[in-house]
Amino acid sequence: MDGKRIFVTVGTTRFDLFIEQVTRPEALKWMKSSGYTDLIIQYGKGMKPNISEDCPIPCQLYDFKDTLEQDMESADLILSHAGAGTIMEALRKKKRIVVVINTLLMNNHQQELAHAMSNRGHLFVIKEPSALIDIELWDDFDSFIPIPHEKGDAHHFIGLLNRHLGVSKTETK
Repeated sequence: MDGKRIFVTVGTTRFDLFIEQVTRPEALKWMKSSGYTDLIIQYGKGMKPNISEDCPIPCQLYDFKDTLEQDMESADLILSHAGAGTIMEALRKKKRIVVVINTLLMNNHQQELAHAMSNRGHLFVIKEPSALIDIELWDDFDSFIPIPHEKGDAHHFIGLLNRHLGVSKTETK
């Protein structure tokens, strides 16, 4: 791969509002002007995006694969739903990840983990897909440099889980 690659993933869910925002002509032009040369979109259970033939960068689309390993590994930037598995895999691979909260999910369970990891500097959070209409926001997350996530401290996870379950109001640091 000679240029920079963006990988967009929604995991096993349907998140059409997110996919619509990242495939808008303005977003695609931003990708090209920011030096990105490839775009891979995993759209899950949602509708296959309609990408114009005059798309400024090559775009690969698919619903599911057995593994996202290669796409994550080759990505310079990952734009993702805020699913725990995707977040942890991207952090394990030391990738820059921008997570977009799916506000349509019941109880908005993605919000807790995403904000906790963002507060620690590991990822960039976008509160809802409609925020992606602001191209200046794209510059902000493209320049974001995450703090590497160090695995192995079970206390962080236990604290998040306890807080989420209502057992504790404070998060362990």
